[in-house]
Amino acid sequence: MPSRSITFLRENGSYVLLRRLVDFPFQYVRNRMLARKLGVRKLMVGPRSHLRGLSFISVGEGFYGGEGLWLEAISRYGSQSFQPKVTIGKHVIISHWTHIACTNSVVIGDHVLIGSKVIITDHNHGRFEVGATPPTVPPAERPLDDDRFVKIEANVWLGDGVVVCPGVTIGEGSIVGANAVVTTDVSPYTLVAGVPARPIRRYDLNQGAWVKL
Repeated sequence: MPSRSITFLRENGSYVLLRRLVDFPFQYVRNRMLARKLGVRKLMVGPRSHLRGLSFISVGEGFYGGEGLWLEAISRYGSQSFQPKVTIGKHVIISHWTHIACTNSVVIGDHVLIGSKVIITDHNHGRFEVGATPPTVPPAERPLDDDRFVKIEANVWLGDGVVVCPGVTIGEGSIVGANAVVTTDVSPYTLVAGVPARPIRRYDLNQGAWVKL
């Protein structure tokens, strides 16, 4: 039985193996420090990640964040101050280059799988309802809203490139197709896709099958 290192070398080549060996010590120390700060025994966060506001973030055991993860609880923006809360459940897996940003509340349930280049945010630059921010104000100077939330319940799968907009709840066991933009709530056990996302199928517990809508 070949060792794991030999198998990895055969499958990936010497460059990938060398890169992994070089990066390992730094990643090991960083992940141990992050785990201690976040109060878990073990987690894994890939290289080139941007994590801010850790005092406002909680994660469950078995958390995995891929390369380039941008996870930020925003406590200050310009003259604004916030009390954000990011809550991530157990065994959540997030692929590469995903962006999660929070000024109020983002909740991600247990065993959620999130693809690459996904955006999850509970706020916008400026307001677009009553008391809207004038478009003459440069976007970066518009105030962030802080009175909405995002809730993603257990066992949800978000495909690559999904955007989850403020004020949305995605029900348990649902699937969001790649590149969909979720602007309204998704019922449990529902497959949605498109821009904006619309229900395509729903899992029928009695039939044990996905049923077209």
